[in-house]
Amino acid sequence: MTSASRPWLPEAAQAFWEKETRTLAGRSSEELERRLLRLVEGNRELHDQQCVNLDPATNTMNPRAEALLASGLGSRPSLGYPGDKYETGLEA
Repeated sequence: MTSASRPWLPEAAQAFWEKETRTLAGRSSEELERRLLRLVEGNRELHDQQCVNLDPATNTMNPRAEALLASGLGSRPSLGYPGDKYETGLEA
């Protein structure tokens, strides 16, 4: 894509997008996964160890709460109040 097709994208972001697209083109899914996992770990290191985030929504989460959300609880939708609608798995 060219920057003309995305006028809302700042020039620096467009240049980054184009560079990354060229860099990642033709890579195997395993290579892409390894790169993604390195980036995620780098992001965690940056936010959890190297800086203090002043936006409360981006601060380090309590590890026990994070583990609960990662267990699948955080991705289970509930449509309505308990007893209002029935969905399998909401009994608890």
